[in-house]
Amino acid sequence: MSTIEGAHVGATIRSYTAGVMLRRLIGAAGVAAIAAVATSAFADPPRPAQSATSNADATRAANQAARAIAAATDPAVDGEVAPDQNENPLDRARMGVVVLERNGKPVGVGAVLRGDGRVLTALSPLGNGNDVDARFADGSVSRVRVGHTDRAWDLALLVPQNGRWQDGLKASRRSATGEGSNLRAFSLAGSKLVLTRTIVKGERSLVGGDSEVLRDALEMASRFKDSDVGSPIVDSNGDVVAVVARACAPAPDGSCVTVPYGVPVSAIKAFLRTAPASAVPPAPWLGIQGVAKDTGVVRGVEVLSVHPQSPAAAAGLKGTEGTTKGDLVVAVDGRPVITPEVLATEVNGRAVGASVNVLLFGDGKFRQVTLTLRPTPTGRPATPTPKAIAPRTPPSRK
Repeated sequence: MSTIEGAHVGATIRSYTAGVMLRRLIGAAGVAAIAAVATSAFADPPRPAQSATSNADATRAANQAARAIAAATDPAVDGEVAPDQNENPLDRARMGVVVLERNGKPVGVGAVLRGDGRVLTALSPLGNGNDVDARFADGSVSRVRVGHTDRAWDLALLVPQNGRWQDGLKASRRSATGEGSNLRAFSLAGSKLVLTRTIVKGERSLVGGDSEVLRDALEMASRFKDSDVGSPIVDSNGDVVAVVARACAPAPDGSCVTVPYGVPVSAIKAFLRTAPASAVPPAPWLGIQGVAKDTGVVRGVEVLSVHPQSPAAAAGLKGTEGTTKGDLVVAVDGRPVITPEVLATEVNGRAVGASVNVLLFGDGKFRQVTLTLRPTPTGRPATPTPKAIAPRTPPSRK
């Protein structure tokens, strides 16, 4: 169990979402524009600012501006366009649910965090946490590692090691125990996920991992299979009201019976806030060092050197040797890159395993190569920076 029994770390989830996730989703320029917007799908809704004046026009204008900002930034933060109003919200929620497998055999279910890409699930089905894969809605599979755990609430945060899934779920503002709640969970029927009606009896104190009392646990009236543990429980909008996990229900004779229960959103938020800064997807790596260059004909990033084991080397990129100039990187997937900073943003905005088309200029002609981004090698910075791609110009040789 040592792999998944990480201690709680004081760093908040903001260190990931604000510093890394946003930059990868929308680029450096977008970060400054929406820095004040909450980015986590499970973050508490922002409180409206309190004004010292009662000027109704000013208040109305401020509200209109806030709505305009939210409308412009929410799709960028969530990595998606506004949902189709004709689409069934439960069908949309299904796109953000994954099946967790070991050696091709289902062991549990998880939910992708919207605008984030990491997977929230229960800890207990994972065993030692090794050799676990997430199968996404389109059938694609990514190896995941355990980035954060909570033994008491039986929660785990999984970090995909290749690829970035865009669809995900967010927290509901509805009460799981409210009158008329129409809740669903996801159950495995063979290898297929199906929606099942779920009933929450109410809150009950249970005993979680390390004998911690869970006073706000949601008691379930529905039955769950072992392979369903980790499933999100969603409302009629497809938003998460709880996650299915396991805890101990004290029996009259003093013994404990392990039962499935619902982890409330409040506990999920607290869990995500304590996620360590290291619980992030591996950074994609191109493997070059370069400097901005304007030849008078074309602008781009001149390649100074190429790491021999890098994707750039495998694609045949050439660095500067003596008086022979290296390739000039002109564009990535059709987007011009005129500085190392822009090139770094384009690389960081993609996932490990992604294939990219790179337009090069060298020997007086253009050529295009396709390469597959690899994870940053051990010992290199977790997130490549422009300086890592474009170091200081080396001293001239005499």
